[in-house]
Amino acid sequence: MSVKIDSTDREILKMLQEDARVAFKRIAEKIGVSEATVFVRVKKLRKKGVIKRFTALVSPELLGKNLTAFVLINTEPKKLEKVLDTLSSMDEVYEAYDVTGTYYAIVKIRTENRETLAEIIDKIGMIDGVTRTETAIVLKCVKEETRIKI
Repeated sequence: MSVKIDSTDREILKMLQEDARVAFKRIAEKIGVSEATVFVRVKKLRKKGVIKRFTALVSPELLGKNLTAFVLINTEPKKLEKVLDTLSSMDEVYEAYDVTGTYYAIVKIRTENRETLAEIIDKIGMIDGVTRTETAIVLKCVKEETRIKI
């Protein structure tokens, strides 16, 4: 279900996605509305769930997470939900998807090195219901976008 937003909301969202710390006053000046209007609009967008949260994007590499990998996972169909719950609770799993196709789930892992990746893959393989995994190590990130085109 999508939420209807107007051009004012779109402009607010674009600016917040570019810099979540931008002052409401600056947004108001740029799009030609009052600061109060921006405040009310942001509050409504948060209440509707359009804005999930405000966060800082940090460099994984500068914090020691030098290796990114995607793990494709097959499970026993009846145990999929429990497997997804377990995967979601793992600190090393940054994204988890229930997917169609050959695999039942795909997870994005960030870790320090190949040795810790091997430990994580072993841990995933030990989850009750996991029948097979396949791992793709990222050699180079070509594009990683967090902003949604509005």
